[in-house]
Amino acid sequence: MEEHVENSYYFLLRGNNEYLALGELKALLEVYTGGNRVNCFTMLCIARTKSEVVVEIIERSGFLKEAGVVIGVFDAYSEQDARETGRLVGKNPVHVSILKSTISEESVNRFIEVGGIEVGFRGRGEYRLFFTDGRAVLARKLFEKDYGVLLKKARSRPFQRSIALKPDIARALVNLTRAKRGDLLIDPFTGTGTILLEAWDMGVLGLGVEIDYELVVGFKANVLYSKAPIIPVISDSSEIVFREVDRIATDLPYGRGASTHGVEIKKLYESFTQRLQEYLSRNGYACFMTPLWLEDYVDELISQYGFKLTERYYDYVHGQLTRVINVVRKQ
Repeated sequence: MEEHVENSYYFLLRGNNEYLALGELKALLEVYTGGNRVNCFTMLCIARTKSEVVVEIIERSGFLKEAGVVIGVFDAYSEQDARETGRLVGKNPVHVSILKSTISEESVNRFIEVGGIEVGFRGRGEYRLFFTDGRAVLARKLFEKDYGVLLKKARSRPFQRSIALKPDIARALVNLTRAKRGDLLIDPFTGTGTILLEAWDMGVLGLGVEIDYELVVGFKANVLYSKAPIIPVISDSSEIVFREVDRIATDLPYGRGASTHGVEIKKLYESFTQRLQEYLSRNGYACFMTPLWLEDYVDELISQYGFKLTERYYDYVHGQLTRVINVVRKQ
């Protein structure tokens, strides 16, 4: 056996954007533990932490699927480790997953056969056996994320638009700012308010600025429906003065469905970046989305206005749109 891991928990990442899921996990570990050290394999990360932290992380996450306590990490090609795994689970059924074909099905079947492991499903509390990168990770599932609940809640809001963010990506943006419960988060291009409404679901307070009157009316309706203490402001965000803001999360206008109210898009992005330099605090994080075709220009603005790009992720929407998630801090 490679190791026996005590007080360790696994986090299963969503495969449709594994890199973003890992970034979100590390950010949330920083929020709740002050550090982000994790041992990661394909689609699976292991961290030493407390069960209450795991609960908070799963509840807040947008791109994590499930979590549980790790029993042991084994060599997936070792017959001795297979027998030890079988001894640990006894006659209990085990839910087996091969993560992104990082190990052959033949090798997995051999491990299960040698260990005398009964394959089955039980739900919460079940034994889990993950095969990834030559490892067999034995664990017990404790928490699972139900994205159907998030979607149902978002779709129940009275004001909807086809270009509105989905709740999972909105949550990821909030989490990448390292916002804590009780923090204030500002969205300078609020739209329907998805980012701030998901933030409030995590206990993060919000202030949203939107220049489009129709959107502000709809945003306010969503706020009232959700009974959230969020402040909607109708204004041009470039005309509002903020000071020492710690958390900024926004989806900048782009594409055919978004209005820039006559402002050329590059000028709008430069105005946003310039103002961000003025009001983002020294310890603050800003997370904003831009289209892939403007990536080089956004890089120039980040450098020109004295920011450090700490993280960058990509979110493929369809053939004509890939969104870039930028996380910046002051130099």
